[in-house]
Amino acid sequence: MSFDSLNKNDLSFWLAYIESLNIKEIELGLNRVIQVAQNLGVEAVAEKTIMIAGTNGKGSCVAAMEVILRDLGYKVGCYTSPHILRFNERIKLDGAEIADEILCAAFLAVENARGDIKLTYFEFTTLVAFLIFSKRKLDFALLEVGLGGRLDAVNIIEADVAVITSIDLDHQEWLGKDRESIGYEKAGIIKKNRPVVYGDSNPTKSVLATAESLNSKIFLKGRDFDHQIKTEDKSFDWSGGRDMNENISGLPIPNLAIENVSIGMQALSVAGIEIDVKFLRSSLRRLYLPGRFEKCVDALTGVSVVLDVAHNPAAASMLASNISRELSINHRIKQISVVIGLMADKDVRGFIAELRPLVDSWYVAGLDDPRAMPVKSLAACLDNEDRIILPDDRTFLECYNQACADLYSYQKKEAGSGGLIIVTGSFLCVSAVQESVKRNIKP
Repeated sequence: MSFDSLNKNDLSFWLAYIESLNIKEIELGLNRVIQVAQNLGVEAVAEKTIMIAGTNGKGSCVAAMEVILRDLGYKVGCYTSPHILRFNERIKLDGAEIADEILCAAFLAVENARGDIKLTYFEFTTLVAFLIFSKRKLDFALLEVGLGGRLDAVNIIEADVAVITSIDLDHQEWLGKDRESIGYEKAGIIKKNRPVVYGDSNPTKSVLATAESLNSKIFLKGRDFDHQIKTEDKSFDWSGGRDMNENISGLPIPNLAIENVSIGMQALSVAGIEIDVKFLRSSLRRLYLPGRFEKCVDALTGVSVVLDVAHNPAAASMLASNISRELSINHRIKQISVVIGLMADKDVRGFIAELRPLVDSWYVAGLDDPRAMPVKSLAACLDNEDRIILPDDRTFLECYNQACADLYSYQKKEAGSGGLIIVTGSFLCVSAVQESVKRNIKP
C-alpha cells in the first residue's frame, strides 16, 4: 500500500497502512522504537508511570487503577492491547477512548518521524500512544506491556513502578519454555532502584533475582499484601500498602478478579497514592472491563451471557472460579453452556480441563483467523463424555446464536431453572458476539 494513497484523516486507512509496513507480526527489540521516539522528542509520558506485565490479569489491573485514580481527581492515560471492537479502545484519556482525529494526527507524526525505520503494528501504535500522552500533562500513565516485557516496545519508558501480575505458560515460542524463562522476560520492566509489585502467589526465582540485582524493592502477594474474600457478606478485606500497614475491610466484591484489583491497589499505594476508603467503595462498585467476566443479556432471547477473553489454562482457572462464585450466588443456574474457540498454539486441553467440571454443553466454534484451531481438532480435545455440539460450517456468531436458542428452550421447558452461556477462548470470540448482547448487567 502506498503512503501517498492514504486518506490521512481516516483511521481505517492508517490501520491498513501500518499493517502493510512490516510483514512480521512480532519483532522483539527496542532499538527501532527508541530511535523513532527520539525523533519525536518523546521522553516521558506522564508525571508518574506504572507499567504492567504478566501472563494474565493486566487489563483488569489497569482498569482497577484507572477508576480509583480518576475518582481521586488525577488525570490518567491508559494504553492497553488488544482491542475488542475498536482500535480506539487501546488508548484512553480520563476514561474516554481517544478520538479518531487525534489518532490520525499522531499516526502522521510517527510516520514522518520514522523515516526508513521499519516498525511492527504494535511498535507503531505504541509510539502513537506515547506521543499523545506526552502532550497531555498527565498525572499518571498506565502502560500495559504487549508481550513479555524486556524487549517489548512499551519498555522504552522508565516506569516509576513495575507491576507483574502473574507468570504462566503462554507465548512460549517468544518468551521461553518454562516459568523461569518467561519470568526473566517479564522482569525486564523492573528499573534500578524503583519498586516492583509482584502478584503471583508462586513467585519465580528469575523475577526475585532481577529485583535484587537492581536494588528494586519488591512487594510480594501473600507476604507484603493480600486479600481475603468473606462469602458471608459478599465482601473482601485488603491489607498491604507502601509500609505494609494498611488494612481495609468490608470492600464490595467488584465484577473483576479480586486478585488483580488487589495488585492494582498495592501498586497505587507504592506509587504514593493515599486511597480514600469512601471513594474506593464507590470505585469498586462501578469497576468494569469489557470481556473480563462481563455479564450481559442476549438481545434476542434474553438469556444470561458472560463474555471472557481467557485464552490459557491459568486464565481458564480464574474464569472457573468466577463461575463457581456466580453459582453460589444465583441458585437458579442449572445449565452452563460454553461457546469456545481457541488459537492452535494454546494449551487447549489444559484450558478445557479447568472448565470441564462446571460445563454441561460445549459449542465448538470456528474463528476467522489463520492461527485458529480448526473446529474438528478443537472438538477432538474434548472427552467422549462431554456433550459436544458441533454445528457444521457455522460462524462463531451462528454457533453462539444456537447456544442462546437452546438455552432459551431449556428455560421455557424447566420452569424456575436458569442457565448461563460462557463465551471464551480468545479476544476474537468476544468481539464476534458483542454486537448481539446488551451490556451492563449488575453483578
